[in-house]
Amino acid sequence: MGIPLREPRGVRHLDGGRGAGAPVAVAPAPEASRPDRHAAALPPAPPARRRVGLGARLAAVDLASSLVGWWAGWAIGKATGPTLSTTPVTTSLWMVAVGVAATISCLAAAGLYRPLVNGIRAGALGRVIQSTAVAAVLVIIWQGLVGDAVPRVALSGVAGALTATVIARCGFDVWLINRRERGDHRTPVVVAGAAGDTAALVEFLELNPEAGFQARAVVGERPRPAGVATDRPPWMGRLDDVLAAVERTGASDVLLAVSRLPAPTVDRVVHDLASAGVTVHLSTGVRGVSRDRLQTFALAHEPIVRVTPPSHPAVQRVAKRALDILVASVLLAVTAPAIVAAAVLIKAHDRGPVFFRQVRVGRDGRPFTLLKLRTMQVEAEVRLADLRAHNERHGPLFKVSDDPRVTPIGALLRSTAVDELPQVVNVLTGRMSIVGPRPALPSETALFDDELQRRHLVRPGVTGLWQVEANHKASFEEYRRLDLFYVDNWSLGVDVAVIVDTVQAIARRVLRTLRRSAPSAPAPVGTPSPPAGAAPEPLGAGR
Repeated sequence: MGIPLREPRGVRHLDGGRGAGAPVAVAPAPEASRPDRHAAALPPAPPARRRVGLGARLAAVDLASSLVGWWAGWAIGKATGPTLSTTPVTTSLWMVAVGVAATISCLAAAGLYRPLVNGIRAGALGRVIQSTAVAAVLVIIWQGLVGDAVPRVALSGVAGALTATVIARCGFDVWLINRRERGDHRTPVVVAGAAGDTAALVEFLELNPEAGFQARAVVGERPRPAGVATDRPPWMGRLDDVLAAVERTGASDVLLAVSRLPAPTVDRVVHDLASAGVTVHLSTGVRGVSRDRLQTFALAHEPIVRVTPPSHPAVQRVAKRALDILVASVLLAVTAPAIVAAAVLIKAHDRGPVFFRQVRVGRDGRPFTLLKLRTMQVEAEVRLADLRAHNERHGPLFKVSDDPRVTPIGALLRSTAVDELPQVVNVLTGRMSIVGPRPALPSETALFDDELQRRHLVRPGVTGLWQVEANHKASFEEYRRLDLFYVDNWSLGVDVAVIVDTVQAIARRVLRTLRRSAPSAPAPVGTPSPPAGAAPEPLGAGR
């Protein structure tokens, strides 16, 4: 998300205290109006797709879910304690109403209804938890003011509201991602800057439609020779033509890459567009920095972005290991019957080994043996060479949709992620973490450059950012980008958010499996890969 800078009366001001990603958003002065000096010479703009109020839709989802949650919490509190049996119904209704109002107000104050353009699927959970906690405090204060303080009921209510809100937001997230992958609910932008930067930004937006931007045109240096056919956005002239491109394409914003542009040029373009009522997002060229490490402040009225170094103190590493042990232990205890049942099915199918063991590269480059339930034929590794020509991944990674080596039992286990469960043993022995980069094969790491070798500074994960956000994408650059981002920016909050995202993705896969009347036969080798809208495989460490 960008850092809004407003320019009323010609003076720049930063909206204080908010972190941001590398892009910086410059909002137009509210009173400015777009000049029409180009309108007479240009064809009329195509009708722009109306931006449906996604923030309003999300607020409606939160309103309904928090109402259900607070009401359920009140009912549980009433059933488990004697103090509410004599409480008037109107007082209880007021408590629910105040709880809902406090929850929505705190979510809004945390910026959770600002324009939904960022594509960070694992980012808002911490702020949702903080907002609902503040709402609980407000309800307790209100109860004290009316002389009927029952903290237990407020806590049960906020627990219900948090649970309902997180579940509802997960559903909203799935809906929005699917719609954006089909081209809906995306902000139309003109991409401006030097040729190399604009080409990289356009490719990035195409790889990440969930980010919410859609490139309509490119201005600046010509990104390709004239006359070359391409399905990329058209080039519409130099930087001086950016406003004309906005008017011709019906774009509402401009994404300006500033890293290779002179400062006076950037300043002129930003001022011209802001004066014309166009919002500008500045792509700084800084990569791999989380919003928590970016701080904004005004230095003599000039906007400055401070980048703090990554910091992972010993207490944070100990807490991460404790989270790993807790989650792995609970998973092993809860899913042990499913593992045993799967082992019986695998053995009964072809009498082969139950477990698949494979050497992977762990922290500090040390090899370890990864455990999975076997989902492929016994001779799968021998047949791998025959499928190399059908690889759908870029770079060293390998994947074939509807791999013919997968057994019918294996397909079922993969669709429910049960085959990945034995990896909790790797977690308990300290070889892996619950969240981290995908454990790579030695043959893959041999092709990694020195920068990507930094992924081995942390334990590989059963799930991770790439596994939940980009496992369905062929791009090796996304694999690289997300792994290195996690290495520098991991935190307990990120890990918890990724775990929640993983549960959400697995639930979608299970529901799809349950809707099938019967398992289908394996598709022939070379079957086209699923569309971009297909859900990612959330664990996928052994894939």
